[in-house]
Amino acid sequence: MLRFILFILFAVLIFIPCHTQCFTIGGDLSYVNSVLANGGIYRDAEGNQVDPYSLFAERGANMVRIRLWHTPENNTNKCGDSISSNNLEDVVLAFQRAKAQGMKLNLAIHYGDYFNDPAWQKMPKAWLGLSHEILLDSIYNYTYSVMERLEAEGVIPDIIAIGNETTWGFITEAGTTEGWTWPDDADKFNTGLTAVDDFNTAHSIKIKKALHFTQSTASWLAGLFKSQGITNFDIIGISFYPVWSDLTSLQSLGDLVKQLKNGYNKEIMIFETGAPWTTANGDGYANIMSDYGNFSYAVTPQGQKSFLFDLANMVYSNGGSGILYWEPGWISSNMCDLWDQGSSYENTSFFDFNNNNAALPAFDIFNFCNTLPIESTFERAGISIVPNPIKNDFEIKGLEKQAEIHVTDYMGRLVKKDLYDNNKIDLSNLPKGVYFISILVDNDLITKQIIKE
Repeated sequence: MLRFILFILFAVLIFIPCHTQCFTIGGDLSYVNSVLANGGIYRDAEGNQVDPYSLFAERGANMVRIRLWHTPENNTNKCGDSISSNNLEDVVLAFQRAKAQGMKLNLAIHYGDYFNDPAWQKMPKAWLGLSHEILLDSIYNYTYSVMERLEAEGVIPDIIAIGNETTWGFITEAGTTEGWTWPDDADKFNTGLTAVDDFNTAHSIKIKKALHFTQSTASWLAGLFKSQGITNFDIIGISFYPVWSDLTSLQSLGDLVKQLKNGYNKEIMIFETGAPWTTANGDGYANIMSDYGNFSYAVTPQGQKSFLFDLANMVYSNGGSGILYWEPGWISSNMCDLWDQGSSYENTSFFDFNNNNAALPAFDIFNFCNTLPIESTFERAGISIVPNPIKNDFEIKGLEKQAEIHVTDYMGRLVKKDLYDNNKIDLSNLPKGVYFISILVDNDLITKQIIKE
């Protein structure tokens, strides 16, 4: 059986570069550089000290998300120092380290000097007091200049999110969000999205554009934004934390993913999620979560892993395109943030502080694609292959785009390569036996076993 599985994997690998997966699974590693700079040490499951970017990539993570703050130095941390994490220099370094490991890049622009979230969308200090027209000009130029810098450093993102958890306002002067102001807020979003479009056109590339909501607001906001003319984006990103969710089942989340995907013709990704593996605390910084809310998962390393696999299966099976875990590398160190020193998330990271920061079983989630049955990729894509015994060929149904098709035998040898254009695969010149048909559709590899009799 092991040899048979290896034959299948070999057939897949000869068809497409190994970094392509059925699904995007990665993590937000925004604090990793600061943790490393402040004495944090990462270890693999065997206890060996490792480079965290290398560890995540080796375990199968295929995307890294990094947040960008405009001028975090305008804030002083709990230790009395100005904050420099997640400024543009830090983002460049993080992306360079991630790209060197073969991972794709996702940039979350907060349009603030520090964390922006559902309760706080304060604009950078540099923009306070600007007229609406000059503010729009600042949003455009800032967004465009960030992309120019990243291009110059060789780290153009694959995805850029215009805002972070924008659920009740965007780029405001107030300390707390106070609701939407239309059409001004639509102007702000569309200006940021247009800057990405213009950059794409000028450089002949395709950075995907994302908006970022929370699970509880996504359905309402998708409709509201459409009614306000905010439609020029590719991805709806969702934050889903079970401890703060009003849902009582993952099926409800799956229904939301399907509704958004079918209703708005956008990719749907979980941009943030998090789940604790212990209720203990590894330092003096109080933890921000210690349970699963309405969901009955054990607060153990295995419970954390089980939740992630159930989440991935639910998002995948309902047409979602990926999951990114928020700050799996935020272990305890001497790092200070605005509120304290250490980590408020070490019990929710992917590292066991009771075992010298050894990697936890949660890392197995990055192997999710390899746990799927081969047939499921075809089912998810809505494609079927039907044998026609009279004509001795196989009809393809549901494949609407031109795609290259590879056929391998049970030994993993490429026996036929075709460019799909006529709704069929002619295998008349091949002997009877077991074959694997592989098709690359929108960067998703789908594979199906067939038997020629």
